Amino acid sequence: MILLNDLMAFLNQYMGDAEAAAGIDQHMANGLQVRGRDKVQTIVTGVSASLRFFKEAVALDADALIVHHSLNMPASIHFDTIFSHRLRYLWDHDLSLIGYHYLLDSHPEIGNNAQIIKALGGHLAQPYPPDGWGWVGEIEGGADRDALLARCTDLFSQQGVQYPFGPERVRRVVAVSGAGAPGPSQMEWLIQHQIDLFITGEPREWNRELFREAGINFVAAGHYHTERIGIQALSDVLQRRLDVTVKFLDLPNSV
Repeated sequence: MILLNDLMAFLNQYMGDAEAAAGIDQHMANGLQVRGRDKVQTIVTGVSASLRFFKEAVALDADALIVHHSLNMPASIHFDTIFSHRLRYLWDHDLSLIGYHYLLDSHPEIGNNAQIIKALGGHLAQPYPPDGWGWVGEIEGGADRDALLARCTDLFSQQGVQYPFGPERVRRVVAVSGAGAPGPSQMEWLIQHQIDLFITGEPREWNRELFREAGINFVAAGHYHTERIGIQALSDVLQRRLDVTVKFLDLPNSV
């Protein structure tokens, strides 16, 4: 068991600068969003906050919740129905809610995109612009494209969308999990930096022909499935380093 303040002190140091993240990520939490009980024995982690997630976490004896997608704030000072129900449930059960959105995408060790590149046998080369949401990775000596695509299917537990339009030998990879598919204005950067494979969660209609014309391989394996990997890695860190029980709650979503 630890105190919530001690948990947050560890997370603030390990995850990075929440104040700086707020300037980049203005719509989702990076840190403690809802404060609950002072003592924490069981932490339940997951990808996205929802009433279903909260209820299943309570069944697992949760004291605190850590997610990638925290509460979506209402568009105005008037709290909408869904937000109000979620907030009331957290308060009624004295649960803390901690979210790491940008900081879990950009983290160089346990972040979604760092983990993807490492799982494919690459090493981190540089943050991917704009604002470093993703990472550029390099695979020493290159890797067979079809083998990498098969590895992506295994890693993300579903094939999703795959466009094998680029080199058969992949050396440079960009990973931007979730809704990180590039727009037309970003394609020139990928071409100039000789990217062989782009990995994200959700595809856009225009991606197929843009990547065909750019000659770059593309994978969109699902928003949820590309962002499960980081919160699982953070769960492992917390279990090893702190005197708590950590339970990852998997609520798969094919999107």
